[in-house]
Amino acid sequence: MNRILVVIVTYNGMRWLQRCLDSVRSASVKADVFVCDNGSDDGSADFIESHYPEAILVRNGNNTGFARANDLGMRYAIEKGYGFVYLLNQDAWVLPDTFERLVDAFGTGRWGIVSPMQMRPDLTTPDRRFRRHYHGTMERVDVVQPVRFVMAAHWMIFADCIKQVGLFSPAFRHYGEDNNYCDRVRFHGFGIGVLPSAVAVHDRQERKRTKPQRIYLNCQYSKVRLSDPGSSFRFQSVWQPVRQCLMSIRWLSLLPFRNIRELCKEYPDLKRWREESLEEGAFLND
Repeated sequence: MNRILVVIVTYNGMRWLQRCLDSVRSASVKADVFVCDNGSDDGSADFIESHYPEAILVRNGNNTGFARANDLGMRYAIEKGYGFVYLLNQDAWVLPDTFERLVDAFGTGRWGIVSPMQMRPDLTTPDRRFRRHYHGTMERVDVVQPVRFVMAAHWMIFADCIKQVGLFSPAFRHYGEDNNYCDRVRFHGFGIGVLPSAVAVHDRQERKRTKPQRIYLNCQYSKVRLSDPGSSFRFQSVWQPVRQCLMSIRWLSLLPFRNIRELCKEYPDLKRWREESLEEGAFLND
């Protein structure tokens, strides 16, 4: 079945929600909406409940993180027999033909994840972080461009891919989960791509990360490498502490060095979750 479930994780996102949800309502292909609110205190959940009663709304009492919240929607989609899941950030929206073009693209190969071109609100320039990983054509062609990674602000995921690959790894609460999932998608033999003829918006409003935030993300990358089923855990368990020492020198900060102890304490869990991620439908039955 080609039914689409759009999964949106919200956290104090009132400034974007109407644009985000209205874009799904206006899509040329009907899609159901599953919203998981991670304990917003700005009225986001009440706004969705009153203005979008057709949406399936789950209210978490606290912020469980991006991965766990999306897992709820992905598991629901598999249980209810949806053909596709579309992960949509709260600060993002689609154009009327985005879903239609992406669904059609899955008939052209063994794709697990296909993303539209993720653009800034002006629709003329790509999102800067999207462009860091996408080096294919900018022409609006109907040919999926293979990539190793694309941000989960806009992911159309084939349900058969979720059944094989499973849910996000428990190793990641927020940040790094999409990198790891892409690694696992490729490991299980599915492709990841961008369809240039499909366009959508990611509205970051030029939010900039602080130095500690950038360091944290780079430390998270160590967990990504350790969790990659296509790499050697033994090698990464030695190399990643060395890498974080080098980061301390590069960033002139003790934060990466101090993180090494916490990272090493996580090795048993990271190894166990990595092994579980090799199984069909990993974490779906947890």
